[in-house]
Amino acid sequence: MSLRWKIALAMALMVSLTTIVVGTISYRTTRDRLYAEVDRSLVDVDRRLDDRRFGVDTPLPDQGPLSGLVGQVVLRDGTVSQSTFPSPIELSELELSVVGSNRRSVFSTVETPQGDYRVRTIGFPRGAVQVGRPLDETNRLLEALRVRTLLLVVLVGSVAIAAGLWIAGRVTASLRRLTIAAEHVETTGRLDVEVAEHGHDEVGRLSLAFDRMLGALARSQEDQRRLVQDAGHELRTPLTSLRTNLDTLQRYPDLGDADRAALLGDLHAETEELTELVNEIVAVASGAASDESRESFDLATVAADVVARYERRTGRAIRLDTTSSMVVAQRSGVQRAISCLLDNARKFDETAGPIEVTVGGGAVAVSDRGSGIPHADLDRIFDRFYRADEARTMPGSGLGLAIVREVAQRHGGDVWAEHRDGGGATVGFRLAVEPD
Repeated sequence: MSLRWKIALAMALMVSLTTIVVGTISYRTTRDRLYAEVDRSLVDVDRRLDDRRFGVDTPLPDQGPLSGLVGQVVLRDGTVSQSTFPSPIELSELELSVVGSNRRSVFSTVETPQGDYRVRTIGFPRGAVQVGRPLDETNRLLEALRVRTLLLVVLVGSVAIAAGLWIAGRVTASLRRLTIAAEHVETTGRLDVEVAEHGHDEVGRLSLAFDRMLGALARSQEDQRRLVQDAGHELRTPLTSLRTNLDTLQRYPDLGDADRAALLGDLHAETEELTELVNEIVAVASGAASDESRESFDLATVAADVVARYERRTGRAIRLDTTSSMVVAQRSGVQRAISCLLDNARKFDETAGPIEVTVGGGAVAVSDRGSGIPHADLDRIFDRFYRADEARTMPGSGLGLAIVREVAQRHGGDVWAEHRDGGGATVGFRLAVEPD
């Protein structure tokens, strides 16, 4: 069963139950009111009855004050001596309890083959008198009320179903559009689907969230496609160079030792560059999904360790200026980001001067004395595979600074790049500082 029909039937059931409850209360109230009116007419007879002049042995009149009523006289032993009922009625225990009492009376409803009667039994010292009124008219009125109530329930239920279908159709329209959009995405694999209607209710917010989710998926898909394309483009260069050198070795097996050593050196360098490129591609592609746990550590200590290892590996002098700065982050990711900054500085700084590293306030900044960054490229150097015109002839993949940005953003931080006074550039990232 569709959600639309479920809402409609639930609404119809709720309205029908409400109508039934209201109808039942109205019916009982009307019945009690009609019975009260009948009882009041029977009470009026009490004023005309007197044990001395209207005794148990006095014939019951069928005209005059008792016109429209029926009655019977009951002796003290419970025997019916006179009755104007179509057939004498038997007394119940409740009615027998007032026989012989003084003016004590009870009301009851008696069923007879000729119809129902409302009966008042009035006790007298010598017996009792029962006065009754037929309930035919009252029952017909109540029966008509029951029929009208039933018809009203059916009518209201039908109207409620129709109104429920209309309301449910309006409510579920956006949900149907979302379903169609989801099925379209499943069938075609395309994410350029937009749910046009955005409201302020829950369904409207769901539609907006669905649009945003599709947009995020489309951007992620585009990023993946661009990563694959850019990675393929970047991988072609070292692979082509490797293939060329290998072809040379195969074609000229009698190369001299110096030429062979040069080719092998190129092969080794290109293999390392290819390995580094693959590692950086994997880091960029899977960095956001890193499952490494976060821990609290001093950013200055981690930076000092990375700088020490980098100096031993490259032989490049690095000047370190640190201030203790506690952060909560993924240690290996932060180490990777610092290493990428050092690689970037070493690549562009061809002077003999030291690279400068400053740590403090949750930030790491690396400064070099290279050619600097063109102003137009300051906002683009952190893009994947982006390389300024001056850097296209240099080794590298253009992924190092993209990794720095990914690490910073993963930890709620940011990155920056700026010109350095006296030439060169300063590039860095900032993480959230652990509160004291």
